[in-house]
Amino acid sequence: MKLEGRVALITGAGRNIGKATALLFAKEGANVVLNGLTNKVALEEVAHEVEKLGRRALPILADVSDAVAVEDMVVQASQRLGAVDVLISNASIRPHGPFTEITPAQWRKIMAVDLDATFYLCRYALPGMLQKGKGSIVAVSGLAAFGVRPHAAAVAAAKAGLIGMMRGLALDYARNGIRANTVVPGDMHTERYDQNAYLEGRPPVFLRPAGDDMTDNEVPLGRRGYPEELAAACLYLASDDSGYTTGQTLHVGGGRYME
Repeated sequence: MKLEGRVALITGAGRNIGKATALLFAKEGANVVLNGLTNKVALEEVAHEVEKLGRRALPILADVSDAVAVEDMVVQASQRLGAVDVLISNASIRPHGPFTEITPAQWRKIMAVDLDATFYLCRYALPGMLQKGKGSIVAVSGLAAFGVRPHAAAVAAAKAGLIGMMRGLALDYARNGIRANTVVPGDMHTERYDQNAYLEGRPPVFLRPAGDDMTDNEVPLGRRGYPEELAAACLYLASDDSGYTTGQTLHVGGGRYME
């Protein structure tokens, strides 16, 4: 029970990596705050699974690119479950396309969801961690930040920013018992939606089921990863197993990036 008695806030918790992380954390003893943007049914289903494991769950719909919404979510979490011990900033959008076709408004939307949201989450969760004298923050970056995703310069800028933010927080709050790290998922067996829909203000179109058997020849291990494998990395960074690890970037991508 590596997270016994702790409170974990996980964004993008209704499916894929966020859902797998929430369920693993619950198995390891954590009560969880489940955040999603619009899919209340999915969040409530995850919450039910968490409760079946004997843990408390608090599903909250909130736009993490909205500072006021994030502050309110953290306040609700503190009032209902207690101050946040573990923060997993996972929600993001990943639109791809020619850089010259990105409008200023679309650029701001990408930054708001993929970078600003983590700032808001950290800004409002940190005071509780400081009061407790401990805490763990994990930001989910992406391969785009390392120059291996074509037509993703805007996403790359935001995801690289996450790495810099985590390093800065790691240095600033190490003496307060708070650690900050980054995980980088590779090609994963996850449900996929049309990411450009978010930029255009329309409902995302479903593109690929999680059970897709596609493999990527560029992955040394010869297969896609599973959300549970990324969740295991998050558990390591959230728990005392990584008590001497901070300011690091952990790739969980089958060896796709080794530099």
